[in-house]
Amino acid sequence: MKKAHFGAQVDNNGNCTFRLFAPHIQDVGMTLNTKPDHTFMLSPAEHGFHELTINDIAPDTSYSFLLDGSKKFPDPASLWQPEGLNSYSTIFDHHKFDWKGDNFSGLPIHEMIIYEAHIGTFSKEGTIHGLISKLDHLSELGINTLELMPVAQFAGSRGWGNETVFPYAVHNSYGTPDELKALVKASHKLGIAVILDVEFCQHCFMKDFNAAYIPFFSDNRTMAWGKTINFDEEYSFGVREFYIQCALSWLRDFHIDGLRINNTHSILDQSPVHFLEELSFRIRSFENKRKCVLIIDDKHNSPRPIMPADKGGFGLDALWSDDFHHALHHRITGDVNGVFRDYSSPEKMVSAMQHGFAYRGQFSEHRKRVHGCSQQELSGSKLIIYSQNHDQTICSGDECRTIKKAGFEAAKLSAGATLLSPYTPLLFMGEEYGETAPFHYFSDNAEALPPNASNEQELDLLSFEAPDPYDDSTFTGSQLDWNKKESEQGKFMFEFYKKLLTLRREHAVLKEPCHSRCQVQEIQPGLIMMIRNPSASDGRYASIIFNFNKTAISEKLEAYLPKGPWTLELYSAAKAFGGDQPPLDKILSDSKPLELAPQSFALYFHTPLNIY
Repeated sequence: MKKAHFGAQVDNNGNCTFRLFAPHIQDVGMTLNTKPDHTFMLSPAEHGFHELTINDIAPDTSYSFLLDGSKKFPDPASLWQPEGLNSYSTIFDHHKFDWKGDNFSGLPIHEMIIYEAHIGTFSKEGTIHGLISKLDHLSELGINTLELMPVAQFAGSRGWGNETVFPYAVHNSYGTPDELKALVKASHKLGIAVILDVEFCQHCFMKDFNAAYIPFFSDNRTMAWGKTINFDEEYSFGVREFYIQCALSWLRDFHIDGLRINNTHSILDQSPVHFLEELSFRIRSFENKRKCVLIIDDKHNSPRPIMPADKGGFGLDALWSDDFHHALHHRITGDVNGVFRDYSSPEKMVSAMQHGFAYRGQFSEHRKRVHGCSQQELSGSKLIIYSQNHDQTICSGDECRTIKKAGFEAAKLSAGATLLSPYTPLLFMGEEYGETAPFHYFSDNAEALPPNASNEQELDLLSFEAPDPYDDSTFTGSQLDWNKKESEQGKFMFEFYKKLLTLRREHAVLKEPCHSRCQVQEIQPGLIMMIRNPSASDGRYASIIFNFNKTAISEKLEAYLPKGPWTLELYSAAKAFGGDQPPLDKILSDSKPLELAPQSFALYFHTPLNIY
């Protein structure tokens, strides 16, 4: 099958080629707002496509399709819907943006420190410009990767973005396509990569547009939201290519540095080559001087998608590990509701810290099945971990953030467990200064579905009494309050995060992504020690001792550590970070026990003895 674009594409000479995949349609007409009384007819092409080229088309011309004489439809591959979900799509010329000076070549996954943000709630403006104004904040913090929740056009003006209607188009309430490009260019100037969340497992459409999407949906499979995307049935070749070209458009036309594909466990595909494997191959073929990462959100704990293609995998870069979050959440809060009861065993936190997954082929009581699988060890950078993210911050009431659920010291403990691990860390917007605002599910689209309705974990959360998603206050109450950053506690928390990220960036042992060089053990209930081994032979170990108990704890550590001086680098309960505890000794004593405050941790670096 010919690998060509979908939708309206303008060439360097101002000519525009329109291309629609509609194998079930005989006649495809098109109208332009500049000639509303004239119908242009597209010519049938092979494999169910219809094409038309119009020379010297005026910029910002709007167009609609007519399918077998139907009423007007917008383009499923529309690049721009300035008036939202109306019947017209608008031609957009990607050649006009000035990328001069943008020489950013991307980042490999093992270097990334990811910050997840939602454009609509990140700033009071709720726009791309509002986010651009805060990029210096991210740079000062030490973030090198910005992950945007979905920005593709959805119904209404506010929402999470997961109800995607036009997956190629920038949501009109957030800004224009060129404004998104300006965000990417400004981020690159600060050395920050940009990753975009995309929805390729479900596709929302307005009922009036149904005729344009018939081949896109399976005739045999359904999920909680309805029919699944057709990745392996009749006409699936066009559907697969539609989403692959969509991915390439974000990377090529917007200089996006990577994609996170949501809910990939819901992509049902029995083709000889799975859609994710084909997507990975096509993205690798696209890569030239710029690195592009592919991340997935898969609830199966399966390493196959992130294994190399020559070992039977799909060749993706990384996946989100909810296991780490769930085990940490239980340790911090004691929560045993829903899925969290599966993580109440002490070894689950140790396993999550040691392997990235708490479940690697064990039976899950909550799921009533075996969860995960025992496979060869992968690089720690291939697992993305977090103490908070957009999914896990949805809840009832206001106690959604870790700092609200468990307090200031517990929030710092969660940050240490995440940022000092051998995995790729992700922060959720606002946690770096102790934001307390919830991140509820919100929408002004009455047809929208609850978030991730296919996910077994989130279904537990949705059973709580949540605020009305259509009430304005649910949205406004989820916006960040940047004044909190200037509070005394906010300043302490921000400096604490900066210190952790500086340590991770500057000390080779803390950047080491190999979790076989990370030994974790629970030396007494609630007291976990993590020793990080350097790949270099200089013996400069790091040791982090976490006290997850709500009471102080005392323990002699000599028997657990290599010989030699251990120098204190950071104590989360120190006054410098808003704590009220007496300082720890600068050198770890061999003769007296270490005393750690409740829900705190201490980081030590090892200095080998010079025997020469």
